[in-house]
Amino acid sequence: WGVGAIVYLVLWAVTLDRTHHSPPAPRLGEQRKVGYFLIFAGGLLILRAIGVWSTDQLVWPGAAVILGVAFLMDRGDIGWFEANADASEFIVFDQAGRIYDVSPAGIADSWTYVESGSGQLFSLIDAAYVDDEPQALYVIDGGAFINQQRLPAGYQPVALVSQGVSLYVEAIDADGRTVFLHYGYRDAGEALQLVDEFLLPASDPEQPAVRIGRVAFPLALYSSLADGALTVYRYPDAFASDAAREYRLTQGPAVFGAVNAAGSHFAWSDPYSERLNLLDLETGENRVVAEIGGAYAQYHLLTADASAILIVNLDFAPEVFAWDVETGQRYELGLYRSCQRIPDKVALSSDGTALIIGCDTGLDIWRVINNDDSEEG
Repeated sequence: WGVGAIVYLVLWAVTLDRTHHSPPAPRLGEQRKVGYFLIFAGGLLILRAIGVWSTDQLVWPGAAVILGVAFLMDRGDIGWFEANADASEFIVFDQAGRIYDVSPAGIADSWTYVESGSGQLFSLIDAAYVDDEPQALYVIDGGAFINQQRLPAGYQPVALVSQGVSLYVEAIDADGRTVFLHYGYRDAGEALQLVDEFLLPASDPEQPAVRIGRVAFPLALYSSLADGALTVYRYPDAFASDAAREYRLTQGPAVFGAVNAAGSHFAWSDPYSERLNLLDLETGENRVVAEIGGAYAQYHLLTADASAILIVNLDFAPEVFAWDVETGQRYELGLYRSCQRIPDKVALSSDGTALIIGCDTGLDIWRVINNDDSEEG
């Protein structure tokens, strides 16, 4: 199966149109058929090697799954996005390597970025907005760039976050350590300047821990796999090992979750998805908001005031759910657009007025309505 997948990807790659000025040619024809066949045949060989063959009732369902994987690999539609503060403008990109700025004024593809000397497509890493101006972090010809500005060599960029008028690039250095590069504009209209760089404190190698994903800078959360303790680093005050804050979670360890925009609360669920919790990062108080009975949550989100926890795609259902933190009551907010897979990205706008769900069929934008004057609240 692995060999089939590799050969398929090679065949897929050589059929791409590698210019910035026209969309890729449709991946049809013999290469596509051969790719499907190689993955399918490789999967059948694995089934045979482990003793599951034509006399076993599992072989044909297994073969169907293998073929399904091949078709899913062929889908190149992209649901990634980045939104400005009120989700009135978005950055998206397509498989041809073009970045688009989507706003009420229309769709613009006149992005200015570094052209490859060899006709190579760039690899977009992340994007962010600074004063409503979009900034893209990408790699091309072995170099990393923010828009047209080259980053120092020796770093592998993994994320881009804006804080006010500053940009922070999260990267891996040559020693495998996580580094943050701080960029800023000294004067309007001038190029970005590298202000400083600093290391993210590493977890104790004697205490196995995992860093919780989808929690953006300036916070970094480590969850101990040994005792369930949660260690929180908050830039700039706690980016020293002796300044971090530790929380003891009786329902831990926390492995999935989200922090609100203010950085004051952390919504999380345990490894078995039994309970939905809310931790106050100021007081250290943790409360169980609701029992979710083992239903796996793909995306956790927390409103700015930490009054409601949202989950998108609960137990693989394409729906949006919300829990009132005070009462624990669950609300089924409805289905999102039909997708061929789990959403590529889900986010609340930084001002809390929109929920954006991106998948292979496009973006779903949910607007948050203030119901303070309604009888239901």
